Amino acid sequence: MIKYLLGIITIATLIVSCGGEDEKKEQGGEFYSTEVPEADVLRVGIKQLEDSLMKISQDRNVDSKVTNLVQQACIEKLKLMYQAYPKDKDAALSLHKVSMMYSAMGVPNLSVKYADSLIEQYPKYEDRWLVLQSNAMYYDMEAQPRDKEKMRYYLEKLIKEYPNLDPEILDQSKSRLETIDLTFDELIKQQNPPS
Repeated sequence: MIKYLLGIITIATLIVSCGGEDEKKEQGGEFYSTEVPEADVLRVGIKQLEDSLMKISQDRNVDSKVTNLVQQACIEKLKLMYQAYPKDKDAALSLHKVSMMYSAMGVPNLSVKYADSLIEQYPKYEDRWLVLQSNAMYYDMEAQPRDKEKMRYYLEKLIKEYPNLDPEILDQSKSRLETIDLTFDELIKQQNPPS
């Protein structure tokens, strides 16, 4: 009797699952799809999340898990803006914000990844020089192992693309290129020898 019931249940399951496959095929083969909101709707959502993050950061009683959840939600909306509307006026800025948020969250490898995407895809981005400088600093001070070639790449690009940048920033970049063989700590020790 038990075998008979198990057999019926198995056959019924197969029939239902086969019927579900036909239904999925008629609907285009997708299990479900999510509609991407319009760019202006995304902008409003991003602004609301950024405002929430600002308020949360000022309240010491808020659990860090809540802050992390809001940060993740904001990052996802910023990524969606960049991915769904790559030619939108805020796409490059969204990508830069993703990079900065990952950096602030202590995930520098993701920060650099998104900064690289920004550098590659938006050569006319207004604050591109800042992104180049930030990536050079990452490969100088945070990357393990330290990567002099990547550091050189970003610094040379910064100097070449922005000859009219603040002279102090350009001088620092050129100076760092000249001392590239020294780690940041070694450079500090060299500039401030013990008395």
